[in-house]
Amino acid sequence: MCHGKAVRAFPDPMDAESFDDGVSGYRFGGDTERRIAILPDIYGCNDFYRGLSTHLAERGAQVFLVDTFAGLGDLPEVTREAAFARRGQVEDKAFLDRFEDFVRRNRIGGVIGFCLGGLYVFELARRGVDADLLGLYGFPQGLPNQDPLPVPFEYLPQVTTPFAMLLGAEDESVGADNIAKLGTLAPDIPAMALKVYDGVGHNFLPFLDSDDADKKAIAKDALARIEAVAA
Repeated sequence: MCHGKAVRAFPDPMDAESFDDGVSGYRFGGDTERRIAILPDIYGCNDFYRGLSTHLAERGAQVFLVDTFAGLGDLPEVTREAAFARRGQVEDKAFLDRFEDFVRRNRIGGVIGFCLGGLYVFELARRGVDADLLGLYGFPQGLPNQDPLPVPFEYLPQVTTPFAMLLGAEDESVGADNIAKLGTLAPDIPAMALKVYDGVGHNFLPFLDSDDADKKAIAKDALARIEAVAA
């Protein structure tokens, strides 16, 4: 599930400054007007996200890579089990309350969320956060948590804040039934721009490194949408 390794298509990570302002993480790039935040998956602020942040910073954005798991320690091992054990300690609603305040105070103009971060994008749209919102591999059925967020399926038709969600048609983590249901609902959710890519599953952005031309084209299209949020 999700991104545990660096992607060769991204540059080597640049030096980043730590920040701590309600939420914590790492800031990439200079103090430019275009400020974006990245909400990572359950593996956290690893080399994949540092490389992506560097790529976007080199294109002129100031990038805040948010450490969703600040204070919970590093992963003892890069495994799904260890990542989910740490994820279970995050209080989703309390975290999003702090992050929403952070976005407002720091004039964040775009938010890009992956997997767990994609679920957070659904919620940010529900809350009407004033930023360009893009999610990848988000969970419209929600995720269990000790401080749970509302289930996206239950509120999406009422959302008015525009956002985009990118999914793979073969995503076993989100589930084919949930993807199909979201696609059926999409015409009644004018705020949502939904893109479902055929032939890929949950973790398609690393196909930037693929020798498969079709999968690489999908990853490049997704990256172009990410770059548009950061522009």
